[in-house]
Order: sequence, then structure tokens, then C-alpha cells
Amino acid sequence: MSTPLSLLPAGERGPMIAARNVLTNLLIGEHDELVERVRAALRVEDSENRALRTEALHNEMARDVVRILSAVRGGRASLRGDDVADLAGAGEAWASEGVPVDEMLRAWQIGVEVVIGYVRHLGRRSGVEDADLLEFVQSAFAWSDIAVVTAARGHRSAEITRAIAEEERRAAFVRDVLFGTVPSSDLSVTAEAHGIDPTGDFVAVRARLGDGVQNRKLEIAMGFHDSSQRRQGLCAVVDGAIVGFVSEPPPADCDGLVGLGSPRPLRYVAESYRQATRALMTLQACGLRGAHDLTSLGLRAAVAMDTDVSDMIRARYLDPLSGDSGRELIGTLRAFLACDMHVERTATRLFVHQNTVRYRIARFEELTGANLRETQVVVEVWWAVALSEMSL
Repeated sequence: MSTPLSLLPAGERGPMIAARNVLTNLLIGEHDELVERVRAALRVEDSENRALRTEALHNEMARDVVRILSAVRGGRASLRGDDVADLAGAGEAWASEGVPVDEMLRAWQIGVEVVIGYVRHLGRRSGVEDADLLEFVQSAFAWSDIAVVTAARGHRSAEITRAIAEEERRAAFVRDVLFGTVPSSDLSVTAEAHGIDPTGDFVAVRARLGDGVQNRKLEIAMGFHDSSQRRQGLCAVVDGAIVGFVSEPPPADCDGLVGLGSPRPLRYVAESYRQATRALMTLQACGLRGAHDLTSLGLRAAVAMDTDVSDMIRARYLDPLSGDSGRELIGTLRAFLACDMHVERTATRLFVHQNTVRYRIARFEELTGANLRETQVVVEVWWAVALSEMSL
């Protein structure tokens, strides 16, 4: 900042006062001309960069630049409340038009350069030397710094508000698609507005984080936020779960718990989401990780979700077993079924004698009244073993 006029030696005040008087008259008399020159410079800049900003933005920027720089001649020490509000509003307006903050700041810089250049030109024409214009130039840049910080704050505030609103709109659309509440007449238009092909098929997902996995990382792993646009999809957070739909199913080794539905047209994604929800609940019950659909989970999905049947199975085949001996019998049955009910292979897997396997199987049949030579009983026992592995 330059030295305040009151602190200058008396001999230097005369020329400075004369210069300030000239500048005051120039800024008052040439206000409209300055505004038009700034507007013209901004139009040229936009034409060269093919930005095609609205005329309203140019007009507002030009008026703000000239008005704020007029404060230089007025000797004010800070922006007034209406100045702050106007500058913040200008920043918000540029943000609402989708103009990046660096372009807005470049437009302000152009305006300041136009005003300073024109005032220096008029000053020389009126007999004011460049040395006497130094205070104005220095003060103009100082005021400009204050102004752009204020406008940038407004721009940033509007960007945040805009991003939150867009996130809310996107999340609402995701929920509506997954719950099947989007009106058919609006589906195509809204999908295209979000960059989604309304004619494509999509896989619904419902996922929860694994240990040490962040939301964004899992979303990327599932195919969302694909910068290459190879995959299309949208997601949101609902009840603590990441939900959404994507054009291609994520890889099975996703680092998290990811339930998948089957591919469906966009208008029927709600059916896929119901499957994805069931798949996720099964994953949680079984302690599994990765991405799974109902096909890969098989009957385990029924074990996890059909509580009536599971209650019956538990009462008949698990409740009669207790303590360490009960857990030993269940472990033997698990191995026995995995080995296709071959005693010899089961004994090898468990590192026990074949007679030990036969004894444990017989003991289980005795306690439960089961007959493992009956197909229905074998299916029910498999259900019981699967149930014993779940955290239900």
C-alpha cells in the first residue's frame, strides 16, 4: 500500500492532491465509458476462448470493477456492507452459471487492467504524470485483491450449495429408481439428465464397508465414478449402506460386502434391488466378503431369510446338541456332507479314524431322531449345518 496522503511531507502533498482531484473527476465523468470498455474487453476474451458467457455476467462484472475501484479516490479503508454483498453475489452468479473460479478471477483481472489503463491514459491527457498516478495504481491493485477474495468466497459458497443440491437430486433419483417410484413419464428424461442411458440394463447393488475401507474407495471398486465412461451408474448412501445401480456387475473380489441383483432394464431395477438386499443380508449372516448375487449364494440365501423354516430346523437338529460335544458333532456333519457322505474321505479330512466318524454320525442320529439315509433329512441337516455357521 502507498503512504497515506496525511503522512507525506507538505511539499509533496500539492501534486498528489492535484492528481487525486483529476482522478476523481475522471472516474465520475467517465464512469459509463469505463463500464462499456470493461464489457467490451470481456466479450473479446470470451469470444477468443469460446466460453460464451451471458451478457448479464459481463455487465455485472464491469459495474463491480468500476464501482469498487472508485473507492480508491474516495479514500475508504475497507469495503462497505453493500460492497461485500454485491461482490459475494457476483461470485455466486458466476458459479451458478457453471463458470470456474479461475475464469471469474481472470475476468476481474481484465476489468482492473482496462480501468487502470484507461485512467492512466486520461490522466496523461489531462496533464497528470505517471508518477502522480502511482498512488491510484497501487491502491487499485490493493482494492482489487480485497474484492477478488470476497467474490471468490461467494463463488465457493455457491459451488458448495450447488454440489449439495446436486447430490441430493442424484440421491433422490437413485432411491426412486431402486424403490420403483419414478413415474414412467419422467424416467427417461431424468436418467439422461444424470448421464444414464434409459434403454440399458443395470445391476442393482447394496453394499456395506469392510474394515478399513472408505466409501469412495468401495464406490470406485464397484464401478461408480468411472472417468472412462465404460460403466454407467449412480449410487447414494441409504441407511448406512451404499446403494445404486451400475451397467456392469463389480468384480467378485470387491473389498467389502456387496449384494448384487440380476441385470434389469432401468424401469425394473427395483426387482434387482430386492435381490441385492437379500444377497447382502445373506453375506452378513454368513460372514462372507466380496460381491455376490443369489446365484452364487444358492440355498444359503433361503437359510438366512426364511426364519420360519430355520426355526423349525434349529429346534429339531441343533437344539438337541449342546456344549463341546455338540459342536464336535456339527463339525463332523459339515465335513461329512462336504465329502459327499463318504466316511473314509471324511475321516481323512478330519484326521480321525473312520470308526470315529461312524460313531459321531450315529450319535447325531440318536440325539435328533434323524435318518441320514433319507434324502429330505439330508437336505434338512445341510440346512441345519449352514444355519449353525450364520450369525442369526
